[in-house]
Amino acid sequence: MTRPSPADACLILVLAVTIGSLYGRYWSPAAGPPTHAIVRAEKAPALRVPLHVDARFTVAGRLGNSELEVRDGRIRFVTSPCRRKVCLRSGWMHAAHDATACLPNRITLSLDSPQRQFDGISQ
Repeated sequence: MTRPSPADACLILVLAVTIGSLYGRYWSPAAGPPTHAIVRAEKAPALRVPLHVDARFTVAGRLGNSELEVRDGRIRFVTSPCRRKVCLRSGWMHAAHDATACLPNRITLSLDSPQRQFDGISQ
């Protein structure tokens, strides 16, 4: 295999700098820390939970009650009546716009920040 010519090396350098600056400008996380969580159950209105107050609370879902815990600006599912417990294994949600759900129990949990963040797929 031959070595790249100086022109090839210059082109690679220019492309790397250009791609890096475009990534930093358009796709880097710009949202601030989350201030509250939004919990939605199947037929209940959305519940807005502040993350600065440590607490445990119960949300009624289709299969039964799920327990959530807020601690140190983070939130997680503690217990849930679903069979596979995927919501429990997702662990602590701590970054702005993190989300998880207990689909069988029809409960969703997402973190929100006053500063909006957009990615290439959603929002």
